[in-house]
Amino acid sequence: MKRLRELMFDRGGLLGLVVLIVYAYLAPTHVVDGDNAEFSTLGTIGGIAHPSGYPLYLLILRGLSWVPAASPAHAAALATTAIGAAAIVMLHAACRAWGAKPLAATIACAMFAAAPVVMRLATEAEVFALNNLIVAAVLWLAAPDGPVQGAKRTAALGLVAGLGLANHLTCALVAPVGIYGVVCGVREASGRKLVAIALAAAGLVIGLLPYLYAFATPETALSWGKVNDLGDLVHLATRADYGTSTLVAHGQQAAITDSLAAMLATISRAWLWAPFALALGLLGWRIAAPRPGTRDRWAWGTLALAWFLAGPVLMSQFNAAPEGIGLYIVRRFHVLPTLLLALPVAVGFTEVARWLPERVRAWHRPAAPIAATLGFLAFAGGSLSYVQRVHTGALEAHARNMLRALPHDAVVIDAVDAFVFSWGYLQYALGERQDVTIVAWGMMSLPWYRHRVAERGCVADAGPEPAELRLVRHLLATGRPVFIDPGERDVLRALPAYPFGTLMHVTSEGALMTVIDAEIENRSLFAGFDLKYSRPGPDDEWATLVHQRYAQAWQALGHALQTIDRERSAAAYQTARDLGPAP
Repeated sequence: MKRLRELMFDRGGLLGLVVLIVYAYLAPTHVVDGDNAEFSTLGTIGGIAHPSGYPLYLLILRGLSWVPAASPAHAAALATTAIGAAAIVMLHAACRAWGAKPLAATIACAMFAAAPVVMRLATEAEVFALNNLIVAAVLWLAAPDGPVQGAKRTAALGLVAGLGLANHLTCALVAPVGIYGVVCGVREASGRKLVAIALAAAGLVIGLLPYLYAFATPETALSWGKVNDLGDLVHLATRADYGTSTLVAHGQQAAITDSLAAMLATISRAWLWAPFALALGLLGWRIAAPRPGTRDRWAWGTLALAWFLAGPVLMSQFNAAPEGIGLYIVRRFHVLPTLLLALPVAVGFTEVARWLPERVRAWHRPAAPIAATLGFLAFAGGSLSYVQRVHTGALEAHARNMLRALPHDAVVIDAVDAFVFSWGYLQYALGERQDVTIVAWGMMSLPWYRHRVAERGCVADAGPEPAELRLVRHLLATGRPVFIDPGERDVLRALPAYPFGTLMHVTSEGALMTVIDAEIENRSLFAGFDLKYSRPGPDDEWATLVHQRYAQAWQALGHALQTIDRERSAAAYQTARDLGPAP
């Protein structure tokens, strides 16, 4: 009984259990964004993901794909929730190892677990929950008085570092703390220093073994090509197709001030402002005034350096402006610097508690840890609205609406990854409408991808015109129905097209449809669409983008009808207002 009490109250077991229940409840049964759709599909059918491949996470999803669930997306989300809850327990252990009392660690970890962006990414198929678990393990093992010493410490740190690199490259930003832990382990190893170093290297190599999955998995319909040799593997792992810090294709370097402001806003909200200031103060204090006879200065100094690398330095490299969808893209990377502050927050709470009366401090067993764990539910309540809004079924419903409406053997050319992967999820994880060919235009610069779509008849003939226009002309000549992203201006300037749901239906010269016929067709089309979910607001990420596209189709029809039929034009504009994001 004493052992169970210690596990539940002193080691964060109760908090981890409550977090798991809440996370599992929030796990969506549908896909909610592009990467989420990609991972859910690859976890079901196999294949390697976009660079850097994320093989460790995919191995976990493949291994847990048998879990009873409402859908493949739900199974992948449930697997991620288990990882997310384990990360909180590991983070609790790390806080304890760095000097926090159980109650302080529980409060800090409850706040982190309930932060909006953390809850969001730990309840859908995404790699960041596993990154949290691995980084927390590094912090735990590298603590000045860590759980293991000597060669065991170096071997464990090497192994965890390798596993981290096999999941998400940003874990490398915690290297200062990991190196500090290895140095401590080597010093503790006494006469076996070379053995300790060799074990760290061996652990690193073993941790990287999940990358062998890239050789073993087949090239499936949504996989990022096929890895055939070591050169291909290095190309994938180093993100050569993207660039190390490139987040969006053709994006421009975001203003550093904007990126830093967005990061600070996320961290401040996660830590409820005052604890964030406490953490920064504690970091400075432990570096400037270390406790006598300890290794505090180096330990906390490397932690501060890791935070600086994972925070301001990384944010300054991104090419996505933190607004609209760009904010969602960069906000995921705010989780790591938020997590690193859990240690100084927890230790800071511990230091503050020293000023409390003895009778108050004595109250904490076991009532206080229970209260702190239940406090997670209160913290989570403040994040619930955000998580539910971005976990709406809008993206998957859009994919299903459009896929079912398309004619047989149609070709869709789109540049938005979220739409491409959500269509792919329906086609290959759920087996719907595989006769339709989806072309991700942003990937056509990749030789292996051009070969893949060429096998389905999508080939751009030689000529002076833009490549996409040549591809569309070739498809029309073969009699294939062609639909494109409304933003593809080269095609729309050269060929007639009209709105078809959220796409533009391209026709051959002379094969025009009247505007009224297009309006009638879209009325029939939208009447069959599934829109049975809460209408998104103006900043609900992918759900907002979906409804912006719905509205744009009707705005285009309303504009075209203005000089032909004012009544129909007014009705079209009203439909655009009804379908667009709620003000």
